[in-house]
Amino acid sequence: MEEKKIYRPVKQLSAEVARKIAAGEVIDRPNAIVRELLDNAIDSGAKSITVEISGGGIDKIRITDDGFGMTKEDLIACAKPHATSKITSESDLLSLNTLGFRGEALASIAAVSRLEITTRRENNPAYHLEAQLTDEHIINPAVLEKGTIVQTQSLFENIPARRIFLKRPSSEGNLCKQTFIEKSLPNPQISFKFISDGNLKLDLSATSSYIQRCIQALELKVSEKLFFEIEGKDNVNNEWNYKLIVGDSSIYRSDKKNIHIFVNGRKITEYSLVQAIEYGVEGSFPNGTHPIACLFLNIDSKLVDFNIHPAKKEAKFKDLSQIHHSVSSSLKNIFLQSNKKAMFETNEFQPSFEYDNFESKSHFTKITQEPSSSQTKNYSSQKNYPDFSRYSSFTNKNSTSKENLEFANKIYQEAKNSIYSEEESFTENEISSFINENKTSSYEKQNSHEFKYLGSAFNVFLFVEKDEKIYVIDQHAAHERILFEEFLKTSGEKQQLLFPYEFEVESESQSEYLQGIQDELIKAGFTLEKTENSNKWKITTIPIKWQGTKETLWESIFEKQQSPKDFMRNFLATCACKAAIKEGTYIDEFTAKDIIQKTFALEDPHCPHGRPIWFILTQEELYQRVRRT
Repeated sequence: MEEKKIYRPVKQLSAEVARKIAAGEVIDRPNAIVRELLDNAIDSGAKSITVEISGGGIDKIRITDDGFGMTKEDLIACAKPHATSKITSESDLLSLNTLGFRGEALASIAAVSRLEITTRRENNPAYHLEAQLTDEHIINPAVLEKGTIVQTQSLFENIPARRIFLKRPSSEGNLCKQTFIEKSLPNPQISFKFISDGNLKLDLSATSSYIQRCIQALELKVSEKLFFEIEGKDNVNNEWNYKLIVGDSSIYRSDKKNIHIFVNGRKITEYSLVQAIEYGVEGSFPNGTHPIACLFLNIDSKLVDFNIHPAKKEAKFKDLSQIHHSVSSSLKNIFLQSNKKAMFETNEFQPSFEYDNFESKSHFTKITQEPSSSQTKNYSSQKNYPDFSRYSSFTNKNSTSKENLEFANKIYQEAKNSIYSEEESFTENEISSFINENKTSSYEKQNSHEFKYLGSAFNVFLFVEKDEKIYVIDQHAAHERILFEEFLKTSGEKQQLLFPYEFEVESESQSEYLQGIQDELIKAGFTLEKTENSNKWKITTIPIKWQGTKETLWESIFEKQQSPKDFMRNFLATCACKAAIKEGTYIDEFTAKDIIQKTFALEDPHCPHGRPIWFILTQEELYQRVRRT
């Protein structure tokens, strides 16, 4: 039945109704109050902040700080609409250095709850405010040593229609706690307490360490040694700098919820920076998993605009490309170093090894990354590389176990000292170059056909007995490297598409990027053409080894948007990764043996992203693990 339309004259809303409606845009649930009040407390210069909630924040929220406090005049004005101490004119939005700035929070809170404020400015008496729906708030003298106490009660009691959409108190309380965590992370110099229904849930002591704060706030029961701290900065214009805290590959999560982006102290949603972190650790974490990471970016306020979202959860940037590159490249470098070192340490013989007390260690706790015009360093050909060809002595059946043990330790120490004695790191290209120069290495000497396939575990690892050693092979990493090598060998060989792939770019910058990499795509076997419509492109040929779809191709092209110089290798690496057998995929014995044979024929036992394809368990090491002599 069609609803009957009736005429309604235009009327101006009462001030009370208008204020309630406007307040709903700023305060939609209890955690929004926690967010706004914590912003004010941090802006006040507080050294200690306590958050107390009852009934998930619906019944009561109380935030106490020891900051500057307010005078009586400040208190009278603070809960009125559009009243703020943070800015005085529109131009001040271009140079924000505070978390709050709109002057809407306290007035909005007063419109949807019972608001009380007690405050004292140094060398001034304390006062108490009881907010009213009108601007005539009640002010009385009070007793307070220093700082400010803000309390709200009975959220939405005067707006029942909003209250019914709130979740259960436990769920709302969890959201309040999450907001509390997000505000505490970029401020390790402040001590924070979170109390829910009288129970102390989080007690974060002040610290100078971002790693300590992350472990405290995120409630991680892990060692600080498992985290890296990376620093980066704009070395040209000094317009930005950052700290990045990231856990090593032993600490991972099934989603991206533990990747936090903070810009000038604000937690924001910024896909490109999350993407930069994901690219940087690509290949170092199990498939389908993500790192724990916190990026703390400080950027010139003229280059970012936070005034685009009621909750300030989003921001507009003038240009993030340099920051994106710095973050991803520094992460890639540090994990490549870590993976290289882990390969040696995994195979080190330690007679006193205690399995029960084994602890993974992170050896690179602080890296400084500055953008450079050149992404690859030039190294002297006289670099003191270890002679890996001597590893073939491990397979000498005539040598005794004791001799093998002594030789292994000797080679390990030589390799460790020569590779890690200098500060600069080696790129994967350098490693590949070295291996190519040492064609007599054990990798080539080994007969790839002489192995015994023992089976698989977790649909991830392939176990192989070869030359009196057990090889544990990562099936995805191995297959990824195999495909990558095939892509390189067949680069330029192409096949015609019956129906061309057509794409529409979203911006002029995307179109310019495609033009910049067009020659590189042609070299790989893709024929890329711009249509009469300036926003549309089409691909008419693809490489003969290409196994992806139109969607995965487009995604791979725009995933990293690197310079033409670096594009092709990383593009082929991404293609190989997407096409390779995934973690958790069952493969039959025939397929497994085929992968194993091709793996042993590889010159470089790393996936294209630098992660080791295998690790080795010797008979001596297995004996030690079961304490057999």
